[in-house]
Amino acid sequence: MILSGVAAALISASAMAQVYSLNAVGYINLSIGPGFSIIADQLYANGQGVAQFLSGIPSNVNSTPGLLDTQLLDGQHNGVTFFKSTTGGWAIVSAGATSWSAFSSTLASQISLNPGEGIYVYNPFSTNITLTFVGTVPQGTTLTNTLNAGFNIISSVVPQSGDIIATLGLTPGSGDTVFFLTASGWGIWSANSTGTGWTAFGQASPGTVPTPAVGQGFYYFVNLPSGTEVWSRSFSIN
Repeated sequence: MILSGVAAALISASAMAQVYSLNAVGYINLSIGPGFSIIADQLYANGQGVAQFLSGIPSNVNSTPGLLDTQLLDGQHNGVTFFKSTTGGWAIVSAGATSWSAFSSTLASQISLNPGEGIYVYNPFSTNITLTFVGTVPQGTTLTNTLNAGFNIISSVVPQSGDIIATLGLTPGSGDTVFFLTASGWGIWSANSTGTGWTAFGQASPGTVPTPAVGQGFYYFVNLPSGTEVWSRSFSIN
């Protein structure tokens, strides 16, 4: 069953995602243009809630080794670099011919790529590269993403595209702001006082409603001095 077929520009050229799933196990293909993108892996490893990581553990129920090891450590993707925001700053790793180079204390095998998280990727080439994520589609009645006061790099928990309020179930607080990185700059939306609509601005002429694509990460600013907001929804492919 096709959950969602998406063609959406993320940065510098285009980034396209297609999601296919059977019996809740599926894969996401992301075509990532040159330069920086913010992407997401919206699948679990071997079951609901089981963490996936950038490298070093089985990526699916068939125990294929290394989520991105075999895709990027082939001598053809040298310099593809990931930047994961952490409480202590940034965890940065870059693909080499046979191994990852770490530019922080965090190794590639320690960088999570879980549903609801976003991560920067830098494509140093002049053409698109493709990343494939394999795993279990998040399902349930209480899928949640806890957002801290201030800036968060996030994604939808589920691999689905649509209006971030009407389809994806977000209830923004007054003044909460969404930032999409696109080929032409930043598309920015700020929520109104009732959390039911948006004011759009920014370089990217983003349209009236933030509509994240499958596999797209983005910045989300929680307009609170402290505390958290919760993005909660239910989802089933049955």
